[in-house]
Amino acid sequence: MDRNTPVTALPAVGPARAKALARLGIHTAGDLLAHYPRTYDDRTQAAEIAQAPNDHPVCIEAVVAEVPRLSRVRRGLELVKVRVADGSGIMDLTFFNQAYVKDALRLGSTYIFYGMVAGSGSRRSMTNPIFEAKGAARFTGRIMPVYPLTAGVSNNLLAGLVERVLTSCAPLAQEVLPPARRERHHLSSKAFALGNIHFPATWEDLAAAKRRLAFEEFFLFSAGLALLRQRRTDQVGQVVPPRPIGQFLALLPFSPTGAQRRAMEEMAADMASGKPMNRLIQGDVGSGKTVVAAYGGWLTAKNGCQTALMAPTEILAEQHFRTLAALLDPAGVRVGLLTGSMKAAEKRAVKAGLASGKIDFIVGTHALLTAGVDFARLTLVVADEQHRFGVAQRSTLAGKADLPPHVLVMSATPIPRTLAL
Repeated sequence: MDRNTPVTALPAVGPARAKALARLGIHTAGDLLAHYPRTYDDRTQAAEIAQAPNDHPVCIEAVVAEVPRLSRVRRGLELVKVRVADGSGIMDLTFFNQAYVKDALRLGSTYIFYGMVAGSGSRRSMTNPIFEAKGAARFTGRIMPVYPLTAGVSNNLLAGLVERVLTSCAPLAQEVLPPARRERHHLSSKAFALGNIHFPATWEDLAAAKRRLAFEEFFLFSAGLALLRQRRTDQVGQVVPPRPIGQFLALLPFSPTGAQRRAMEEMAADMASGKPMNRLIQGDVGSGKTVVAAYGGWLTAKNGCQTALMAPTEILAEQHFRTLAALLDPAGVRVGLLTGSMKAAEKRAVKAGLASGKIDFIVGTHALLTAGVDFARLTLVVADEQHRFGVAQRSTLAGKADLPPHVLVMSATPIPRTLAL
């Protein structure tokens, strides 16, 4: 058996159960290994009947003292009652709608019962306990995984299937982490992690398994992002030569903060590198993100190129337009606005200005994405509140450039995916 073995090759998995397992995304042995428990039951705690606590479940070893009795209370409700005993006392068990228990529990035989004990003194009881014959216990006396389930798949069934698959497949698990990395971070092997994420021998082993698997997940995620980043840096971007930053700072009615100036300098270095820039400007509302975008647009315009800033709403687009026009017009940077509510004649004039290169810096909404909006030399794309735009929308705007454009994202509340990219 290997990770690609279909679940239908496992005992007790016929077409109906295979269909139920498929609802959980389980089709192969490998899918079973990757179906991690959502929580765990501590079935290592044992007690005698008389001393069993009432506030948490325990395992009790007891002998069946009476023949189980099946009664039908009403239509759809069956009860099996049985009395068990150990050296400390007697306990009454009740099973709801589990008629098979009448024949499964045999008088005089010893079983391990797991559940919550109620009552005190000579009136102790347990409802719907899990039970196994002494000496043949598989799911009692251990830390038991509790899996996400669906109709037709019980936890015991799933645990049994996982246990069978682990025996064959865990030793064959592919070790994706470099040995030096594992040693440096004191991480267990993949085989150990798989075995103990499902059936941990101790809580410490479970913690080690979780740590190993979480590290591997982030390791692979980081490696994937690195490949995406490398793919982007392998592209050729538009070279935007630097200019003395003092020329732009002279346009400002205030002195920029150290963070603003550092962001501007890093942008200039990226845009001059010949590789497409991909940067995020994060800052609270009013912290001056737009000034950094204005610097990028100024630098782009001074090199004969164009910038497009896409805002999620018309109100925000108009606000950016007024701010940028007041700041950049004195420097000869022509700023335009394009929104869906503009009149047709206004839109035609703006589109003509973009296509001819007369507009250096366009601010707009989703209207920038529409057909007929063409640029003479789009070089910098700025997205305000990036999480308000889909991947396809940003790609559409970037696709209007001849070469992969430089990208600047502005956000006060970046989502994790934005930070990662």
